[in-house]
Amino acid sequence: MSFELKKVSVEELHEMIAAERYAFETPLQPIFRLYCPIINNDRKKAIADTTAKEQERAKNPDPNVENIWIKAVRPQDPETTETLVGGAQWIFISDKSSSLEANVESFSRRHPEGGARLFAAQSYRILRECEERNRLETTGSGSYATLGSFFTLPEYRKLGIGHLLMQWGLEKADEKGLDIWIEAAPPAVPFYERHGFVQKEVTHLQPQRPDGLEEKIAAEWDTTARELLPITAVTMCRLVGSC
Repeated sequence: MSFELKKVSVEELHEMIAAERYAFETPLQPIFRLYCPIINNDRKKAIADTTAKEQERAKNPDPNVENIWIKAVRPQDPETTETLVGGAQWIFISDKSSSLEANVESFSRRHPEGGARLFAAQSYRILRECEERNRLETTGSGSYATLGSFFTLPEYRKLGIGHLLMQWGLEKADEKGLDIWIEAAPPAVPFYERHGFVQKEVTHLQPQRPDGLEEKIAAEWDTTARELLPITAVTMCRLVGSC
């Protein structure tokens, strides 16, 4: 079975986001709910909201961030249509991009205001500070590449699709002279290691509830923690030109 890679158009982003959700929910990756919450069990709205944000980003791009979605497809033949089987969001970031605090603020707003948002903000800050600390020690404060998303649909796993999606990004990063920094879930670590990534730090996420919260907000924090934890993230790096 052969597969092809194509860049994703603005009109195709809804299909990509829906496929990403399905992939990360089969089985569910705990950290995925931190980055992509479903509010009031409304899955369709969560997909629509994320799609709208990605489409807005595509139409009004940040000049300091090159954001590229690519898809892996099973090519069409005379009797079938093209089938989406996987995808990746490769992001190439200049040293003039937004600050850590701005990124934390943006991510946390995906959660409802109150205890859930406070929990998310502290969690994002812990993860981003870990990545930034390691990146500054190894790469410095210059430009770098990262992954916003990377998935293969369950029924097409172990067919080499992940390698195709990864190889595309590795070649692009090497062309640009960029190191790649990612946050990996533990089950994915061996895959990334096979592609030249090395582990820098393992984070067992344990955000601490602030003292003095109102009872309602404290209860929302506790509920969010029970729903999302435990979460483990592995900060990994692939230096430019690594095999």
